[in-house]
Amino acid sequence: IGAVAMRLLTKLMSGQEIDDSKVVLPHEFVMRDTTK
Repeated sequence: IGAVAMRLLTKLMSGQEIDDSKVVLPHEFVMRDTTK
């Protein structure tokens, strides 16, 4: 998350255009005993 945020921040600071307004990182939900 931090690396993606830093890339976006440096693009904004240097005046570059941001391609996407949303960033979706890979994720998954793992059902375990503590999530019941």
